[in-house]
Amino acid sequence: MSFIALIAIVVSILIAIYLGKRWQFWFKCHPRGVYKIAYWFFVGIASLSLVLSKIFESLSTYWLPLLANVTFGLIICAIFVTLLFDIVHKLIKNKFSSNLATKIIYIICVLSLFCYGHEMAIESKIVNYQVKINKPANVDHLRIVQLSDIHINELTTHRMIQQMVDKVNSLNADFIVITGDTLDKRLKPFIEQDFYKQFQQLKSKYGTYIIFGNHEYLGTKEPNNREQDIINAFQQANMKVLKDDIVYLDDVGISLIGRDDFSSALYDVKRASLSDLMMFTDTQSPVILLDHQPKDLVEPASLGVDLMISGHTHDGQVFPINLLVAAMYKNAHGIYQDNEKPFVSIVSSGYGLWGPPIRLMTHSEIAVIDIDFAKQPASSTN
Repeated sequence: MSFIALIAIVVSILIAIYLGKRWQFWFKCHPRGVYKIAYWFFVGIASLSLVLSKIFESLSTYWLPLLANVTFGLIICAIFVTLLFDIVHKLIKNKFSSNLATKIIYIICVLSLFCYGHEMAIESKIVNYQVKINKPANVDHLRIVQLSDIHINELTTHRMIQQMVDKVNSLNADFIVITGDTLDKRLKPFIEQDFYKQFQQLKSKYGTYIIFGNHEYLGTKEPNNREQDIINAFQQANMKVLKDDIVYLDDVGISLIGRDDFSSALYDVKRASLSDLMMFTDTQSPVILLDHQPKDLVEPASLGVDLMISGHTHDGQVFPINLLVAAMYKNAHGIYQDNEKPFVSIVSSGYGLWGPPIRLMTHSEIAVIDIDFAKQPASSTN
């Protein structure tokens, strides 16, 4: 059992204990005998629903994760509402206690918070960034539209993907970059539900470039889900796959580097070092790096990368995990400008989701990056 899985189980058990005891207070529920066993069994299963769905994922790829994700989303909302009720109860104990009205208000608050969180998850916003690169290119201006962390699985709807495609196509992108975790784990839904046909509709002047994230690798040991199968499917969707590849875009005059994901080593895939990739890159022209996980911002800055575009973090997805993620990364979300070197990092919170279908204090997004380049030096004449 991995350390992360162990932490998830411990946290889920603590949630079950807290909610179980507080629900007994707020709903005046004190079952005895077999009913007490049934009550705590229900609370435990609900709190552990996400963990259990991962353990028993072979049983179902639709109904089990759907039920588990929604249940755990409601549990998260119940935690916040319960904490709020407990705080108010402590502050004004004589005026706020358990009765029929508070029970109804409690349920309404949980459902309302869930609906709000779901809205933040499925209705993406457009985030705009302005970047200045002090190197000349063959154009004065470039617009990049970034998608990240779409996490396509059996629960993904065609409506969600079509909304994404339509929004992107309305943004007049010069080119589109997709910075990893396009798949949640399995390639099967992408192919069998024809999502690849929707990706074919993406429009930009110079095409769509895509890199792998850690979730692309999760199922690569399974038949028909190998690394090459995923590459072939992405190419079928009219996307150019970059795995430690360097592309020089002649019309634009920039170098685009797409790195393989940091997790590739766990699957016996050796990722090229950035220093090796930069040896074959013209650093006199603008250099844009696509790297799913924004783990290291020091090396790209020191090697001459001008702009690094990443995803992976989801901006924590749910409070207070966003605070933890912010402490883990120098740039967990948004734009970061190096104070000493001409280097910019942009990290997207992602378009899709992992786990519960909600976002709290974060938002699903599509990033629009408008880049201005230095003017070409005037040619001298005799």
